[in-house]
Amino acid sequence: MIGLSIESATDHVEAAVLEDGAVRAHVIEDVSHGHTRRLTPIVQEALRISGVSPSGLEWVAADLGPGSFTGVRVGLATARAYAFAGGARVLGASSLTALAHGAGARRALVVPLVGAGRRDVYAGFYRADTRGAVRLMASPRVIAADALLDVVAEAHALLPGWALRFVGPGAGRERERLEAAHPTSTALEFRHGGLSALDLAAAVMRTGGPGVGLPAEGREADPVYVRGAQAEERVRRAALGATPTTVRHMTLDDVPAVAEAEARTFSDAWSASYFRSLIGYPGGWIRIAERGGQLAGYLVGGVQAPTCDLENICVLPSHRRCGVANVLMADLFAHCRDQKATEVLLEVRVSNDPAQALYRALGFRLAGVRRGYYRAPDEDAVLMRCPVPPADASAPSLERLS
Repeated sequence: MIGLSIESATDHVEAAVLEDGAVRAHVIEDVSHGHTRRLTPIVQEALRISGVSPSGLEWVAADLGPGSFTGVRVGLATARAYAFAGGARVLGASSLTALAHGAGARRALVVPLVGAGRRDVYAGFYRADTRGAVRLMASPRVIAADALLDVVAEAHALLPGWALRFVGPGAGRERERLEAAHPTSTALEFRHGGLSALDLAAAVMRTGGPGVGLPAEGREADPVYVRGAQAEERVRRAALGATPTTVRHMTLDDVPAVAEAEARTFSDAWSASYFRSLIGYPGGWIRIAERGGQLAGYLVGGVQAPTCDLENICVLPSHRRCGVANVLMADLFAHCRDQKATEVLLEVRVSNDPAQALYRALGFRLAGVRRGYYRAPDEDAVLMRCPVPPADASAPSLERLS
């Protein structure tokens, strides 16, 4: 199989043509901010050296990010264009996943780092076992360099006795700081000079799906920005944020719509009969969120003081990033205070980036890993824990109807 691998998530750009894993051409250039101008000539040069035409490609791979917004977008657009011209498949992997799998670490927390502008870094969290098999451990984050060590300590505490390995160009940039805190943590010296199209090609050929940090089926070309565009978020909130969210108990009449939303959202969806069985269950907190009279989301929790288990939370796509999840969680926290519960626990797929970002914003922190917890697809769960916050006038506005 002949393929083209395009690495353009940072200023260090590479294009490689491979046949059954053997490299036929490998072109490298540091383009600064010239992705739009330089990427196509770099790809054309790799194809010329290899003697392969676009029609001879069976797959084209692009780095999905995180990294340079422009680099990721231009790389994906270029990959799609060459794939369309030759009828090839478009494949992708994140920059962090390619680094983690390529590093060759063993019995270690592997933290790939890619520069994110100013003094920020994009950080990934993976565990490499004694055989070198790599699994995703938590969602990627964008972190100020000054706060990186505290965040890493939270994840490293879940792997007592394991080594810590920083890799990638961000590790090269922050090497002095990282070594001062964790001697030998950058000793692999892996890709300090930049990302590699060869790592990307190896990553997209792996199996394992989200559990190992690869895209889910059907999302092989979805970008992984980690940090959203602030201008876009401001416009969205201005357009959609004025509609209030109300919260009430779920009833049997709500179950068909809830079950339909559940089936569209989750690969291991709960059935309508299971939702019906929960209504009225002792200790259960089964809530519906509505906006403009429409179902916007739902939450299922169970309280047995002093703890509460958050078992399910979902926001429908048309109501996301409008504060619905925050309102549902504020409602749950209020119920916990009423019931004298002091802590909320939850499990979440290691690849569920939006949920983990929400939970972190609400005060949840990593508390454990449950290996092989999910099926369809196979994936670990990260356990998160949050103390119930005190009642606060700054919490999301909430109208509890029942």
